[in-house]
Parts: sequence; C-alpha cells; structure tokens
Amino acid sequence: KSHLKSQALFGSPRLLSDSPWSFRRPRVAPLAGARGEIQEMLPSAFLAAGARRGFSTFRPRSSLPSAKKRATGAFGVEFFGGRRPADVNYKMPELPKEMPPPESHKLHLQKYPGVASGLGAEYFFREGQKNPLSYYHVKSPTANYVMVAATNSRAVEARTIDNYVKERTRGFAVQLVLEGHGVKAYFDPEFPKLRVRLGVGAKVQDLSEYCLRDPDVKVAVNQKGDIVVLHGPNKERVGTLAFRLLRKMQPRLQVYTGKGAHFAFHPVKRKAVRKKK
Repeated sequence: KSHLKSQALFGSPRLLSDSPWSFRRPRVAPLAGARGEIQEMLPSAFLAAGARRGFSTFRPRSSLPSAKKRATGAFGVEFFGGRRPADVNYKMPELPKEMPPPESHKLHLQKYPGVASGLGAEYFFREGQKNPLSYYHVKSPTANYVMVAATNSRAVEARTIDNYVKERTRGFAVQLVLEGHGVKAYFDPEFPKLRVRLGVGAKVQDLSEYCLRDPDVKVAVNQKGDIVVLHGPNKERVGTLAFRLLRKMQPRLQVYTGKGAHFAFHPVKRKAVRKKK
C-alpha cells in the first residue's frame, strides 16, 4: 500500500524526471502569497501532496487559530526577549577595545616647589606607569615651581614626590611621649647629655650616646620633660634613631603600669592586672 501511495503522490519511480527527489532540476510552480520565495523552491508534486494532506506551513504563525487562542505567557526564545542577531568577533583582526571613562579626558594638576625637579625624568617619565605623568618646571626670577599633571587625581599626589620635597624643605620629625608618675626626660645640664627616669625612685638612664649617633638628627625635650622630639632630613634616619630610643624608654611592665614612652598617636595597649582573691 505504501508503494502504491507513493506512486499516487509522486508518480512512477521509474521516471526520474517526474520524481521530486531526482537529481535533475524538478519543475516548480510559482505560487502567490507572503512566502512566495519559499514556495517557488518546492516541487509542484510536493506542494500538491502537502495540500492533499492538509499542511498549513505556508500560513503566517500569527494567523493560526492556536496562536490566536493562546492565553499563556511567552516560552522558548521569546521568554528571554526574543530572537536577536548574534554578535560574532572571530573575524576581527583585533578585538574591540573598551572606551575610557569620561574622567580620563580631564587633566589634573598639582603644584610643588621647584625643588621637586630634582627627581628628574627618571621618575616623571619612567616606563610602566598606569597613569603617565606630565612634568612642567616653571622657573623665572619671580617664581620657581613644578606642575605635575595626570589623568588620575591620585597619581599627581604621589608619596614619592611629597617625601622628596619634605626631605629638602622641612625634613621629618617624630615625637616620643612619656607617660606615668615620675617618668621624665631632661638634659643634664644641656644637649647632648640626655637623662631619662622611668618612675619615682627608678634608676636614671644616661642616653647621651644616642644624641650623637647621627649628626643630622636633632633631639629636643620640652620644658615639662614628657615629650622627646627627633627631627632629621629623611624618614629612615629619623625612624632608626627614634626606635632605638624607644627601646630604652619602654620597660617590660609598661603594659600593666602604663609607665614609659610610646610614639605619638600610637599608645601601648594596656593589660588588666590580675588581683589576688
């Protein structure tokens, strides 16, 4: 039956020209409609068979009764916003680059004293900078300053430039604060004979050698004797001497008694004293 049915639909299988699946170009019948291009590509026998079998492939989807009666939400691809054109970049010689933020087109400036020019091109025009710097040295009989520019506001406020300027203008200073009853530092009678007492009845320590270790770092004591100030040209030399003095002014029981020295704004964390029951 299937053989006879195929002959009835598509003709005799011995006649290749009449078969829609032959290797020769089949005869087509142009049809009118919204999808006439697709209909012209199909064999006439196949179209006739489709008409007899009740196919509805040539009608738009929106005109189908099932689509008109649909009351549910979207499904499939339509659930994610519908079909979209696919963006493919595998044929591009270079991938598209991201656009810089709008703030990168703005140039930020920072003014420094003329002494900052000592850093030179080795610093301002070094390689590998995330935000390259621009350097302008304005020098005249009435003015001497340096302008540093960059697209990032934080890049022009580099700590390296700030430290370099401070080392050659005002230097660096650190304070040692002495706390506790009877704790005192003084010169006997004057610099560099530094004396420190860490409590009432405690033995007086002679720290004169630390005042002479670095000739460029000056040691001063206030009138009350509870603040020792060290001032020098750079952080390394001032910090080294200040730490050595601190080790001499910090007793082991300072965390319990609170007597001794510490850096300003960095107090020693106290511990609770255990009382005997």
